[in-house]
Amino acid sequence: MSTTAVASGEEHELALLLGGRCRRCAEKIPGGAVLRGRPCPRCDEQTLPSPTDREVLHQLATERASARLWVAVTVVAVASLAASWFPLLTSLLLVAALLWIRVTMVKPALQLLTPQRRQVSQLTLRLAAGCFVAAAILLGEVLTFIPAVGALAKVVLSTGQVAAAGIFARRYLAWQTEREARGIPMARWEVVLLVGFLTSLLVFTVGSVMLLWWLFEKLGVLRGLLSSLVGG
Repeated sequence: MSTTAVASGEEHELALLLGGRCRRCAEKIPGGAVLRGRPCPRCDEQTLPSPTDREVLHQLATERASARLWVAVTVVAVASLAASWFPLLTSLLLVAALLWIRVTMVKPALQLLTPQRRQVSQLTLRLAAGCFVAAAILLGEVLTFIPAVGALAKVVLSTGQVAAAGIFARRYLAWQTEREARGIPMARWEVVLLVGFLTSLLVFTVGSVMLLWWLFEKLGVLRGLLSSLVGG
């Protein structure tokens, strides 16, 4: 067999393992099996018994996440130049970018974790994303009403928020997958972190709702809607 064929086969096996599937039968394997070197429960194929191989898989997952993050940052930066003049559009771009990060970065990494660690990690990242979105609405929409400088500031702010959210998600997941590979159990303070994010989300959400109410009143949306309801 040629060297190219061998390399191609190894890449295919790594792609399967990164997707949470067995490298022989391509069936789904339990979370944490690859990073802990456990065999496939269906065909008994070894996943990655060597600690070195597991470290390589961890590094590949981190590098892939980084590449996908900068795709999202670039797209948001370009799209924000056109959307920054209009209320709410930039915030919608941020939401779309966070969904991209979730599908392309977060979901594949979560498949490598055990169920308990996956649930805590997923909830932590969802609350963190909620904080980013609420903060974007709270800070970004105010800039819409600042002539010239406001639009440019929104581009910088939204791009920075996507980069910050993506870097946080990437580093958090890299930290969790590394702990998974070493067999380190969940820590109690990770649950405390969830409470902190939840409190921040509530504060940002209340502020965002108040800001949106003021914004719609400023645009006359609520006034027109209430008038039509009363008139009808």
